[in-house]
Amino acid sequence: MAKFNDIKSLTADELKEWLSANGEKSFRADQIQNWLFCRQISSFDDMKNLPPQTREKLAKDFAIRSLIESEHLISVDGAVKWLFKTMDGHFIETVLIPTNGRFSVCVSTEIGCAMNCTFCRTAKMGFTRNLEAGEILEEIIRVNEYLTSTGEIDADGKPAQVTNIIFMGMGEPLNNLDNVHRVCCTLHNQKLFNLGRKRMTISTSGIVPKIKELVDRNTPCCLAVSLNSTNNERRSAVMPVNRIWPIEKLLEATDEYTRRTDNYVTFEFVLMKGVTCTDEAAKELIKICAPRRCKVNAIVLNQMDDPSLEAPTEEEVNRFLEKVRAAEIQITIRNPRGRDILAACGQLAYKQQKVANANTESA
Repeated sequence: MAKFNDIKSLTADELKEWLSANGEKSFRADQIQNWLFCRQISSFDDMKNLPPQTREKLAKDFAIRSLIESEHLISVDGAVKWLFKTMDGHFIETVLIPTNGRFSVCVSTEIGCAMNCTFCRTAKMGFTRNLEAGEILEEIIRVNEYLTSTGEIDADGKPAQVTNIIFMGMGEPLNNLDNVHRVCCTLHNQKLFNLGRKRMTISTSGIVPKIKELVDRNTPCCLAVSLNSTNNERRSAVMPVNRIWPIEKLLEATDEYTRRTDNYVTFEFVLMKGVTCTDEAAKELIKICAPRRCKVNAIVLNQMDDPSLEAPTEEEVNRFLEKVRAAEIQITIRNPRGRDILAACGQLAYKQQKVANANTESA
């Protein structure tokens, strides 16, 4: 195996196979994963209950660290954004959102994104590759290290650790479902991170077959869908994925998800002036949501470089929300976090690409 094969990407069964093939006891897989995910060590030398020869074999075939911190920025509202460099020289961003003793992390699942949504800066990067499970897990581990180093305290007065995971950073999570599923299972494992399925949310632009596969796999998570428009013409204009899987097919998939999992779906809805924040859009959104077990998470369009898209005024936003709520649809407006450091929804990656290029040139 290659030197930089990330050991965190392996399942317990795969680790046991490696141990057996290398003349080691399979029970050590649990010990190794405990060191990696509970004690979150950064060197095989720290695995004190493993024989030296076992540690040497691990160090020969695997790496623990797969991300290099390039920089981190702290917003005036407390959000923190990291720029991480991967072992093959690419860059991803990760965002911590602390809220009243809870610590949510918005993780990236791909380097760039292939979905080309017009309101998202990540789309301007294009797609490079999927992140491995170990790289995604390390995003979370590095945030935990930061929380420990800063002495943060959770709602119970204990040393803070990540409490919620949002697969909503760079990339389309369902286009990397194999690795995202691995990550969710590791996070859900009671012996490791012990995060409940309601503390993990996968956000998709609407990859219909993968929504069904998510259910088939019984991936421990909640589902959020970026709806962002209420008819096919407008949705296709801002989200090209709709040309492949239009709203009708998407809603069939979310209905099946609800029926088979007994969980509600969150529809994410970016409010864009004259596009999605109109009286007509409110009526169409009510028509979609009224017969379904769902809630709507409204997000005012964040700063963009596309002059054709504009954020609505506060008055327009309030009018839209009032109309939807009057129909007894559960809708909340997300308070934007990290706008000043380009860490809010849809802002990741485009500005940092300039930083990444500069770092690559100076490396």
